[in-house]
Amino acid sequence: MIFTGGGARRRASPAPRARGPARPHQRERLHGLHADYWLPGGVCSEGVEGAIRRSRGKRITQRRGAIKHHKIHEVNGHRFVAKFFRQPTFCAFCKEFLWGFGKQGYRCSVCQTAVHKRCHNKLLGKCTGSSAHSEATVYLRERFKVDVPHRFRPHQFMSPTFCDHCGAMLYGFFKQELKCEDCDVNCHRKCEKLTANLCGVNQRLLVEALASRTASRKGGDAPGTSGAAPAHSNNTDISEQELEQSTAYDIFKKTGRFTPPARSIPRFRKYTVEDFQFIKVLGKGSFGKVLLAELRDTEYYYAVKCLKKDVVLEDDDVECTLIERKVLALGTNHPYLCHLFATFQTDSHLFFVMEYLNGGDLMFHIQQSGRFPELRARFYAAEIVSGLKFLHKRGIVYRDLKLDNILLDFEGHVRIADFGMCKLQIYLDKTADTFCGTPDYMAPEIIKGLKYNQTVDWWSFGVLLYEMLIGQSPFSGCDEDELFWSICNEMPSYPRFLSQEALTILTRLLDKDARTRLGGTECMHGEIRDQDFFHPIHWDRLERRELEAPFRPRVRHPMDTQYFDRAFTGERPRLTAVEPHVLRSMDQEPFRGFSYTNPNTTDR
Repeated sequence: MIFTGGGARRRASPAPRARGPARPHQRERLHGLHADYWLPGGVCSEGVEGAIRRSRGKRITQRRGAIKHHKIHEVNGHRFVAKFFRQPTFCAFCKEFLWGFGKQGYRCSVCQTAVHKRCHNKLLGKCTGSSAHSEATVYLRERFKVDVPHRFRPHQFMSPTFCDHCGAMLYGFFKQELKCEDCDVNCHRKCEKLTANLCGVNQRLLVEALASRTASRKGGDAPGTSGAAPAHSNNTDISEQELEQSTAYDIFKKTGRFTPPARSIPRFRKYTVEDFQFIKVLGKGSFGKVLLAELRDTEYYYAVKCLKKDVVLEDDDVECTLIERKVLALGTNHPYLCHLFATFQTDSHLFFVMEYLNGGDLMFHIQQSGRFPELRARFYAAEIVSGLKFLHKRGIVYRDLKLDNILLDFEGHVRIADFGMCKLQIYLDKTADTFCGTPDYMAPEIIKGLKYNQTVDWWSFGVLLYEMLIGQSPFSGCDEDELFWSICNEMPSYPRFLSQEALTILTRLLDKDARTRLGGTECMHGEIRDQDFFHPIHWDRLERRELEAPFRPRVRHPMDTQYFDRAFTGERPRLTAVEPHVLRSMDQEPFRGFSYTNPNTTDR
């Protein structure tokens, strides 16, 4: 997610296996369904319990992160994925150190065994399914007599916390997850059996001590430290800037003149982090932060997305980052895509200088109002359709359409943001097959592992439109696996207050068959813009941005961040420092040529 940080990408478990009509523990979804819901076609659902399995939607109470699967290398049951290791780690095969950035190592997604890339196809042992019995843990246990199980207990987490085993966020606040009462390690319930028996052991200090010992024996540097970058960077910690130091805010206080967010950048030149003064945090995630920033000595202010290079390398997302830059630059030619002005980098971070969309995202507004009136939902939906059509004509599949990624500008028009999940060059019969997206918005064909094209965006659009009109998600589950089952096997419930036009377009968009879905190759219902739901929209005027928005953000002053989560805006606006040993081991070559100034957005 570009501005709120709720869309931080996370890895997911493999796509679920094919299953029968229902699992034994699942309740019949129609049980107790209120009579104020329609079946597709306008038939009331009352009295048809058991005739069709329908999903009971859930209220939208939190942000939902996107997931993406990387290429898997299968050897003896192991499912290896390329990965970098933040700290020195033993290779399970050759017992040498495994660390550094880039695709230098592989980790099994099942048992967490870590090996060099050169060693992954030489392992003789089969995947154990548990890191407590993996070769790496067995090696440590035999060499250092380390076999201390954790004492996990259910714990109530009162703030966002990440699993120390898999790195994903812990869910909820109601004792759903675990904390070791001895060493304070946190983990999901599903990760309990995969967590190694290393309670109270500081593996990092242990391995670093071994690294120093190995280096002293060899009379040289430890592996991975030769040719390292400087141990520190002057740009890794930006001190807090008071709001009064903002030029735009100062002018507003003295004259009352409201300077809107910049839609251009003053000069065509190479920009650096020293050119910007960071004022507030707009969003935050595992990827980094989005900061409200002002170009020094000017009235121009922007949203600057700051990605941590180590996270980009760890998730093997260099290509995705470059694709995001390319699509953002392309979006400058369209009124409903987020605009990019410049990119630059430091040793530790990548920076995107973008349009500051001070109206917040649709997730924020849905949580404030519950749901949108049909007129407002139609307006947003039409502008989103315009943006998606623009991308699709250029062979781009967006793949992460959701409330969090639709933002409002100064005048209340939408902007589609966050293009890190895009797939390029999807023309004619070309398809994609990567398992990625945000689970609640994933099309059935992605979940089933089938090849797909732009029609997955129209499914996500249907889910988003459903959420705007009804205020809840069309599919639900107590976990990711059950949610995927619901998407593939259940039908949404439609409240009676929906108009017939809204009901019709939703059922056509949420067609589980990609070929007959609205926007699909065999769809019999025509173009999406020709649907009765969009009959009041004047498309020519909309494309020229001449339609008045039904809601205009009430921004009080240039630096106003009232439409952003206070959990973020209250933080100090500084970059997260990267540890010196991480900086030294980081390969900067993948980021060569990243810095860029968009010539279409400069004043001169």
